[in-house]
Amino acid sequence: MAPQALWSGSLRLSLVLIPVKLYPAVSSEDAVSFRMIHKPSGKPIRYLKGIETDRGFKEVPEDEIVKGYEHTKGHHVLLKPEELDALKLEAKHTINLERFVDRASLDSRYFEKPYYLLPGGDEADEGYVIMREALAKTGKVAIGQLIMQGHEHLVGIAAHGKGLMLEILRYAHELREPKPYFDKIDGEPKDEAVALAVDLIERQAGRFEPKKLPNEYARAVKELVRAKVEHRAPEVTIEPSTGETPKVINIMAALKESMQAKGRAKVRDAVRKRMGKEPAAEKPTRVSRGGKAATGTRRSVH
Repeated sequence: MAPQALWSGSLRLSLVLIPVKLYPAVSSEDAVSFRMIHKPSGKPIRYLKGIETDRGFKEVPEDEIVKGYEHTKGHHVLLKPEELDALKLEAKHTINLERFVDRASLDSRYFEKPYYLLPGGDEADEGYVIMREALAKTGKVAIGQLIMQGHEHLVGIAAHGKGLMLEILRYAHELREPKPYFDKIDGEPKDEAVALAVDLIERQAGRFEPKKLPNEYARAVKELVRAKVEHRAPEVTIEPSTGETPKVINIMAALKESMQAKGRAKVRDAVRKRMGKEPAAEKPTRVSRGGKAATGTRRSVH
């Protein structure tokens, strides 16, 4: 079943209007979500909408609930849907492309959520393709604003393969300044330690391949659920825990040990390749209090 468009409208560039439709680029199918359950009965907990009265909590029907804004403590202004709709004006159905910026100039902290932007009909194809090619050739991101689901969003639109990608961006006031967090970080690292860390990074450098980095926690939770349904012990990968936070005592020793482990793994993988076998999966290395590396193990959890 094809996904339903979340928003329909137009891109406006000067006097040019290009009909478009917005679709989700993120799937939540594999997300793990829990429900609150009443343990004695096994029934889900319900959350009721209501108000506090002199006689206690009173549930209220949906048709008596309206939107309001708290202007002073305990005092609200009630707002009608038609009053809010009147404020949305053109931006409700149009994204005005007001500025074009270099993609590299966009701080990654501003990116919030991606969407696919598709032509809004056959007649939109030509203008859509022209916009896509122009953005691809210039390497620019179009900046505009969009009203969707009752909220105004700052957005960036860029070429993505054969189509256009729209990214919801955060407003400047939504970001906290990093200075208060990083101000107390000081100290000069040793050149040898930095060189070792750089060498280790370069040895592990490669392409970003997210399919090779699955959500292990979600996988483990689903396995735990299946095991409980089937009345068996689950098989999950866990890290051995000592009940305390591990501390790195000697960073130089840890870096050197990591480099040596990488060298051994490289030789081992070469041997396995000659034998026609797949390279062995690498276990994560963690430094314990004594400066020795510890790796994850597979065990049954009862």
